[in-house]
Amino acid sequence: MKLSSAIDGCEFVLTEAAVDEFFRRSAKCPLHPRLENALFIYDDASRSALAELYHSFIAVARGVDVPFLLCTPTWRANQERLEEANIERDVNADAIAFARELKNTWGSWGKNILIGGMIGCKNDSYLPDQALGTDAAEAFHRWQIKRLCAAGVDFLIAATLPAVSEAAGIALAAEKTGADYVLSFTIDRAGRILDGMPLAKAFEQIDGICRVPPLGYMINCSYPSFLHASKQSKSVLSRLIGFQANASSADHSALDEAAERHAEEIPDWGSRMIDLNQRYGVKILGGCCGTRVAHLRYLADRLG
Repeated sequence: MKLSSAIDGCEFVLTEAAVDEFFRRSAKCPLHPRLENALFIYDDASRSALAELYHSFIAVARGVDVPFLLCTPTWRANQERLEEANIERDVNADAIAFARELKNTWGSWGKNILIGGMIGCKNDSYLPDQALGTDAAEAFHRWQIKRLCAAGVDFLIAATLPAVSEAAGIALAAEKTGADYVLSFTIDRAGRILDGMPLAKAFEQIDGICRVPPLGYMINCSYPSFLHASKQSKSVLSRLIGFQANASSADHSALDEAAERHAEEIPDWGSRMIDLNQRYGVKILGGCCGTRVAHLRYLADRLG
């Protein structure tokens, strides 16, 4: 199944809840200071814990028989960071193999699991001033995109993007692969990308420079109320295919510095997400910082 087929054929597609942030708050599997959870696949205990978390997400989708998007733990596995850490293994290809192994354990139903090759921005996801320009971003991200595609991803997803300039460069690199690809932005309380650009202008700008535009756009690492969906134009809502929402309505800076996990009540989070699906046609739903399996179950029980 291609992601485009899943989007066209289903009203609801489930993706994961928090992964990287989940382990950041757990002492069981320490994250790498530069590569986050990308190296978990090489350590038996961490690999097992990562697999267990992914399987708990997939089980929710299997329970209501909806497609599930499984994203690789390669958000920080770009060439620069791997070389800085003196990692010579093909981490991106090995992560795809790990994801495929998880998929295969689900037997014939595994055809409903789509593997997404995950990439992130070069620098801090909450500081748009650190974002790359478009040309630099195309050159920087090409290396990782090529390796993910060579390993056989079902689609590419660039997540937690704070600026349009770097997202545009990622799009130019991704379109050359022929794979379905998605760009996912972080937004502020006013519904703007963190660089200050409105979603309508951002989508139009990126679509306009691409020979093959993204399959669609997503929002992640933001509370669903931040979107102000009722005030967004039809052009935005027609291109917005997914939302992975934080469990908390706090600002990004507050969450990033918080020692304790903060979350709104699941029914508040969930009702807002369901509204995005049923009223505005946002099909891919999942969780970001602070979310757990219970958040996914809330969605699946009502939309699956």
